[in-house]
Amino acid sequence: MTTPHDSGGAFTRRYWLKTAALATAAAGTGVLSRAASDASKTKELSDAQRAALRGVLEETVAKKAAPGASLAVLAGGRVVFREAVGRMDFEGERPFTVDAPCSIASVSKPISATFMVMLDERGIVKLDDPVEKYLPEFRGVRVQKQGEAKTTMRVWHLLSHRSGLPGNADMGDARPHRAAREVNGKTEELDTTLAQVTNRWIKEGLLAEPGERFAYGSAGYMVAARIAEVVMGKRYEVLLNENLLGPLGMKHTTFHPDAATIAAMPARYQPTPKGPQHDTRTMPLPVADGLINPAGGLISRLDDIGAFLALHANRGMAGGKRLVKAESLERMYRPHPPKATEAADGGGAGYGLGWNVMAPGGAARHLGASGTMVWIDLRKGHAGVLLTQVKWGAAKPIIPRLMREVQTVFGA
Repeated sequence: MTTPHDSGGAFTRRYWLKTAALATAAAGTGVLSRAASDASKTKELSDAQRAALRGVLEETVAKKAAPGASLAVLAGGRVVFREAVGRMDFEGERPFTVDAPCSIASVSKPISATFMVMLDERGIVKLDDPVEKYLPEFRGVRVQKQGEAKTTMRVWHLLSHRSGLPGNADMGDARPHRAAREVNGKTEELDTTLAQVTNRWIKEGLLAEPGERFAYGSAGYMVAARIAEVVMGKRYEVLLNENLLGPLGMKHTTFHPDAATIAAMPARYQPTPKGPQHDTRTMPLPVADGLINPAGGLISRLDDIGAFLALHANRGMAGGKRLVKAESLERMYRPHPPKATEAADGGGAGYGLGWNVMAPGGAARHLGASGTMVWIDLRKGHAGVLLTQVKWGAAKPIIPRLMREVQTVFGA
């Protein structure tokens, strides 16, 4: 396949892969420690402000909404608060630490969307292009019970949950996380690669015309990741690591945690009327060449997510180097399409590319179903990440409480 490039022809596939590899090698680790050089100004927190932020975590643990939690807050592009409280589970004594690896669930979405925005900037995959330009099998895709789609599906539709593909609330297997499923009374093995799941959705047909409805889920991100694989010739997780995670020093962020990482993770909980109960689903070791979920499958740590947020807070700078242009990132913080008001869980004034848009000017947020949250506010110069491992339920009041304390520190 011929890789698309900009009008100047500068960014061929070979050029992009070569420069990405050089960036990865040069950047190394420790982006957070260097973030201060990217920031024009930094707000130091007083003891009272730090105590107020810590108090949000302590209250959550005291109310048994979660056994433990960690929080990092960035100001001026660098971390000014980084603490953990509580335990790894309700029964044990192991402390919940800032180094605890956590399932970040849908916090994976802004990470994957940032990578796709980088590809757009470099002319590798243009967000406004038809999906069928990269995946010809989408040509003539049908809408169930209606016939061939009349609207062209664009790449940005995939990242804004407007592709017409199934969402989390739709019937059927929109999120292929199980080993098999029942189809017409028969057990059918599920997909094991992004190519397989993409082809299955094409065969089954869209549930709506592209752009017609907002259906939050994983499907669009899986197809977008498949586009990256086809255009760049490598598995998605390799591309993400080479071009974004590696340059940011996010060495503990992976779709493929090893046995030691899984053993070090906090216990996962589901909300119930009786309080959080153990999530009894096991987390098997992933197969190296098996199916991944670019929209919700990452395991990460507090510092790694802080490094990712620093990239946004510093408007595309990381470790004194420009990884992506500010104007490219700014597209992520605007509703798609411009007048759309639907948002994912966590609220907002519309959904952009991988972010719930909270307010114009670069205020955005995203939740993860595992009890995680990230936010950025470029207007006020702060950002942050909250990690628990209790699916949002009784613990959800922590969000407005935390944001009130943050607004008190940085101004409403």
